[in-house]
Amino acid sequence: MKHFLIYIAVGLLCLSFTDVAMARDLVDAAQSAQSLFNKIGVAAISIGITLGGILFAVGAAQIGRTVLISGLIGAAAVLGAPALISLLGRVFGASV
Repeated sequence: MKHFLIYIAVGLLCLSFTDVAMARDLVDAAQSAQSLFNKIGVAAISIGITLGGILFAVGAAQIGRTVLISGLIGAAAVLGAPALISLLGRVFGASV
């Protein structure tokens, strides 16, 4: 088991130093995926808040309140997480 971990570490080390273009493409793909998930999250937030408000207004108060609160929690998570990560990066001096 110990040798296996050494082989994995050396392999990853060799891969990280060999091809800068692959690393750049991987970063671009990760940023693209992050922006796609962010767009999906924003759409889900707006649908949840709108649907929760409609259900609350129509008379299904318990379900509407639950969906509305879920939409607000989703908004805080999706929109607040990148800002919180960049703030922590600035505080601790890391580049994110």
